[in-house]
Amino acid sequence: MKKLSIILPTYNEKSNIIILVNKIIKILKNYQKKEIIIVDDLSPDNTYSLVKKKFKKKKFVKPFQRKKDFSLAKSIGFGIKKSKGQLIIVMDTDFTHNPHLISKLIYYCKKNDLVSASRFVKGGSMYSLFHYVLSLIFNFFLELLLNSQMKDNLGGYYCIRRKALRKLNFDKIFYGYGEYYFRLLFYLRKNNTRMHEIPSRYMKRHSGESKSNFFILLFKYSLEAVILKLRNI
Repeated sequence: MKKLSIILPTYNEKSNIIILVNKIIKILKNYQKKEIIIVDDLSPDNTYSLVKKKFKKKKFVKPFQRKKDFSLAKSIGFGIKKSKGQLIIVMDTDFTHNPHLISKLIYYCKKNDLVSASRFVKGGSMYSLFHYVLSLIFNFFLELLLNSQMKDNLGGYYCIRRKALRKLNFDKIFYGYGEYYFRLLFYLRKNNTRMHEIPSRYMKRHSGESKSNFFILLFKYSLEAVILKLRNI
């Protein structure tokens, strides 16, 4: 059994994180070699302190708090560097990513280097038809622009083998927000990485407020995708 690391980036997720970690522990109750790494970006709601107190007897639950240079992608990169597993799962902490897919991600990673939970393969969906259609169109744009072999280039819920990360320059990938994921897929494809998608339904966040504006993100992501393409012509 390969050691598994689960990376959970947080910012003001005190209403979600305890429930999520408990669900993950239950799902992985028979998985002996595991660690759950929570990376908090100095949340004003004391997410970090809550996790540290609640799981102090669970040695495999490892909270970290970053105190500068905040961003979702840098938190994830930080968590990956702190992790020790041969398999690494990254997921959001607001329940938009279904934790019950963890076992399936692990299973399909036996024959692949990266397995991504996808909204846009057969069986995938989103909580909102409006957001689904816009996201589908934008992902089609990314697929064409970046010559991607993936249908969902912004999902951000995936399992990856550590060996697939070894040749990557983290500074070129892990910065900004969710757009880091299409940069990650882009450079993995250049390394001929074996990648696979499984269907997933993306849910509305469980509690708290979203930290992003959908249309502003689309504009920023479009710009980042064009920059990535131009830098690699």
